[in-house]
Amino acid sequence: MDIATLVMTHVVLDCSSIREAARRLQRPPATISAAVKRFERIVAVPLLQRAGSSSLLTLEARRVEKEVATAAGLAMRMISPKLAAPAAERFCAQAMISMTALRRFLTVAEVGSVRRAARAIELGQPQLTQQIARMESAIGATLLRRSPSGVTLTAAGRTIVALLPEIEDRLRRVSRKADERFRSSSTTVRLATAIPLGHDSNIARLMAFLAANWQSQRRKQPLFLTSGTAEELFAGLKDKRFDLALVDSETIPEDFAARPLFTSRLALVGARDLLARPTATIDLVRDHPLALPSRRTGLGQAAHRLLAQLLGPDDIDALTLVEMDSIPVIANLMIDFGFLSILPESALSALDTALATRRLEPAVELTLSLIWSRTDAAHRAARQILNMLRDFQPAPRAGR
Repeated sequence: MDIATLVMTHVVLDCSSIREAARRLQRPPATISAAVKRFERIVAVPLLQRAGSSSLLTLEARRVEKEVATAAGLAMRMISPKLAAPAAERFCAQAMISMTALRRFLTVAEVGSVRRAARAIELGQPQLTQQIARMESAIGATLLRRSPSGVTLTAAGRTIVALLPEIEDRLRRVSRKADERFRSSSTTVRLATAIPLGHDSNIARLMAFLAANWQSQRRKQPLFLTSGTAEELFAGLKDKRFDLALVDSETIPEDFAARPLFTSRLALVGARDLLARPTATIDLVRDHPLALPSRRTGLGQAAHRLLAQLLGPDDIDALTLVEMDSIPVIANLMIDFGFLSILPESALSALDTALATRRLEPAVELTLSLIWSRTDAAHRAARQILNMLRDFQPAPRAGR
């Protein structure tokens, strides 16, 4: 953790937007985004729910927002006490002063000597001296006055000594809340899944089956379940926010291990009376608006691949197309407004009885796979989950 990361994260939480925070701090959005990701790794929970070019605060972000704001406010008083809030934010957002360096300075203040402090923390004296000099340069103020008998603190140095313990206490509260929320990342198995289509969908049924069996067989090891788009699942695995994921994407990065679980054939879905007409399937697709899951999901990617096989580029460009990641809204568009969609055949049982399916040719199947990072802990968790899922029966395909 460093001061810049703390302050940038605070401003993002305050603005509820990376782009707005970037404008406020006059820093590139990529820099702000990287800071939030660093902070997320420290507290072990996601703070932003990313949706295309925009983002929303998660419930966890709301839970820690006040503690982060307090810690950032103290940091600005500590590093830039003479600057007003907007200028202090911009100044501290560029202050790459690590908490480790600040703790080492605190040790120097406590023992009254750079040499004795270096010996206490088992660091070379020249290295510690250089680190303090870099801090002074970043802050723009002298922190220590040196004399043959040791060091004395300047006003800026005394401010750090006074405020640093409270900043650390606030950050410990954030981490402790994360630990309490998820118990412990070393014992909790964190499984993320593709967004379920409904309570009776294969993914929802599988998650419930797994949760019930896990609770009965592994009472002392908590299981944390969440869901998101394929993009979010891959990012969460790479950031170590999740241990494993159930993904419906055909493209799985090579740095993950994977085990296919079951497949679902995609079908054209729409109002029952609409699909009962003798109209050719390709004409139905051309002549009616489509509501599809977004291309951030594996299902959305597969639906667009199927459209590319059914239609030519000009026909695709002429489609009336709405993308969203809410299956209930898609269902209402089909029932009430004449939209069509492309969904797994097995999804129909999770939707309204007013809907029907029509098989599509060429056939495109969506595979649900369990993936995990190539670590011993993740491999053990994957083996446990796969063993529990041996008796799970996916919903039968339509027409079978």
